[in-house]
Amino acid sequence: MRDIDKIIEDDENQVVEWKESWQDKYLEWICGYANAQGGTLYIGVDDNGNVIGLDSKVQKKLLEDIPNKITAAFGITCDVNLKSKDKKKYIQVEVKKSRLPLNLHGRYYYRTGSVKKEITGFELTEFIIKSTGTSYDAMVSDITRDKLTFEAFKKRYLDVLSGNHDFEEDLISFRLMQEDGQMTNAGVLFADQWNIHHSRMFCTRWNGLDKAGSVQDALDDLEITGSLLSLFDNAMDFVRKNSKKGWRKDKDKRVELPDYPERAVEEGLVNALIHRSYLQTGAHSQIDIYDDRMVITNPGGMYDGSEVQLLDLRHVPSKLRNPILADVFGRLRLMERRGSGFKKILDAYESEERYTDSLKPEFYTDGYNFFLTLWNLNYAYDKAQNKAQNKAQRGTLSDRDYILLLIKENPIITQEELANIMGKSRRSVQMLMKQLIEDDAIERLGSKKQGTWILK
Repeated sequence: MRDIDKIIEDDENQVVEWKESWQDKYLEWICGYANAQGGTLYIGVDDNGNVIGLDSKVQKKLLEDIPNKITAAFGITCDVNLKSKDKKKYIQVEVKKSRLPLNLHGRYYYRTGSVKKEITGFELTEFIIKSTGTSYDAMVSDITRDKLTFEAFKKRYLDVLSGNHDFEEDLISFRLMQEDGQMTNAGVLFADQWNIHHSRMFCTRWNGLDKAGSVQDALDDLEITGSLLSLFDNAMDFVRKNSKKGWRKDKDKRVELPDYPERAVEEGLVNALIHRSYLQTGAHSQIDIYDDRMVITNPGGMYDGSEVQLLDLRHVPSKLRNPILADVFGRLRLMERRGSGFKKILDAYESEERYTDSLKPEFYTDGYNFFLTLWNLNYAYDKAQNKAQNKAQRGTLSDRDYILLLIKENPIITQEELANIMGKSRRSVQMLMKQLIEDDAIERLGSKKQGTWILK
């Protein structure tokens, strides 16, 4: 049993909560602890970890009431003990993890991070499934083998597996199908047919650094449906199409200079497909590529409810939301069957020549979605190079000729962008543009927001 001084040093955390006095609403915290990993509630300790003590009459009453209230509410028992520090008494309530989901008046609570939250909807469904020792991908669907084909799956299966294999038998051994021909959800997700309609991915290459307001919002987009393998392969093709892979000669070897390390992208996509929550029927995975970064988003936070942004990314234990999907991706050699995907993504970035600490991949969850941000390794470098080239070029040109050159390079450039590049006020650029129009050197076609410049 931990000493109160050590607990105070560690501050309130995921398994410890301090309360100055007892209120029945704290049964919600006990419910949340039991549904998570267990925890300890201290009564008679303030928010700063100072033991303020309890009156002797209060002590006696709480030592009787708290166990009775817990048993009446949940049908479980907790260790409720009187403790002392500096002659001040406080109560320790130790809550163990429950094997079954607990609810308080029909409401389910869960302790995640340092907060208690009520779980509803898909989270509650997933929580109940998890408590039974199974997973979504292992659940039996209402679809039978004769309704499905597996051409994409079979092609990769034959490419990577050596020896003689009976495909139908392997569907059973991979837990994609039962012996009676009934498919598991995992089997349905790997089939060519699109039967689980929220298993899809939206990919967009945005024009600029965000999704809002430019003349042309999106440069490319793609909606992908079908098997998980189709989602993976087509998403990788979309990323390759919308990113650059430069190189330079270095003595006797060629050094690759990709926007994004392919290994990191592959790992990010695999993680998005095997770790997402397929219980969120209105949600989908997506890839958003901007000038300076790529963001891969998938429904569902960390499976254990933790906040990934608070974890040591190189030492995150693997906890699988969909273990069958992970196993099959491993068998098909699309992921390693051991080790953390986070570490592989970090390693892939750190091995690149243009990597700096400012370009470290970012992992974030809001509890409902998981976000992976991969930074474009060439964006800052190219921007600095272009700035240097523009500066050199600018030194030999008049303001008038420099504007004409910039318009030639980018006919949809705005006056604000011209002002930023030239280091001039917007008013000065407006006067120069007016003169160029009057001199019939340029012409504006379309509206102010949606138009383009034409050189005469």
